[in-house]
Amino acid sequence: MSSRQTVIKVGPGDTTLRARLLGTRLREKREAAGLKLVAAASLNKRRPATLSRWETGERMPHPSELFYALEVYGVRGPERDELMRIAEEAHDQPESPGVVSTAVADYDWLERRAQTVEVFADVALPGLLQTADYAREVLKAWDPMASRERSERTLAARMARQERLGGEEALEVYAVLGEGALRAVVGGPEAMRAQLRHLLDCAALPTVELRVVPFAAGAHAGFVGSFTILRFREDRDLAHVITRAGDIYLEDPEPFAQALRRIKRAALRQRESVAMIAALTKAMT
Repeated sequence: MSSRQTVIKVGPGDTTLRARLLGTRLREKREAAGLKLVAAASLNKRRPATLSRWETGERMPHPSELFYALEVYGVRGPERDELMRIAEEAHDQPESPGVVSTAVADYDWLERRAQTVEVFADVALPGLLQTADYAREVLKAWDPMASRERSERTLAARMARQERLGGEEALEVYAVLGEGALRAVVGGPEAMRAQLRHLLDCAALPTVELRVVPFAAGAHAGFVGSFTILRFREDRDLAHVITRAGDIYLEDPEPFAQALRRIKRAALRQRESVAMIAALTKAMT
């Protein structure tokens, strides 16, 4: 990867992602207003170090602080409304154990803004394509100590994401799956048959491309693990990787895009992939 790659880590209790994105916008608006950091701090009645932390994402400004700063920078109308919405949603996110984690909320928020999602999944199927029964088993395996309430809220959030697979502004999804993700019998044969049938339904959608890398392909560029690329109309694209230490976002997704192109060369075409999934569905016992 490039030495200039910027990594944003989102762990439990953090608001790093939204704070970082908001901070970047704030810096851009300050510079567009022709203000140096010290002058802007004086106008905002804050210390320069405070504004610096806002702009680097180390601290999320309170919505009232953000509103004042945007007034100082002359930002109004829909643009101001969008930035205010980012801050308000972040500050409204509860932190009790009964709700989804900030990392989950941040990803959901980001995906709602995306135009396209490109994903490689070699172990578990992508959340966007999971049935509720499959997702429940995956969440239980990931965190068996999570409370039932927290797990069900996380499950509900995952299912709600799938609303974007249809409608006028449907999310474009390009999913490449390792054969192992199709053969793992998650939740038992009946639940897995339903999951495979759901994949076939998703593959029939005009905005979903689904391809499979068969075991017979041998070694390929996806051996390092699963990842997602989020692409936006206006904002910078991001790569997303889930780890036990937290979610990782990278502001230069090109190394992942290159890997995905190589993985696709090892994958079956969509028609062949659909035929393979259909065969596995019939064979599931």
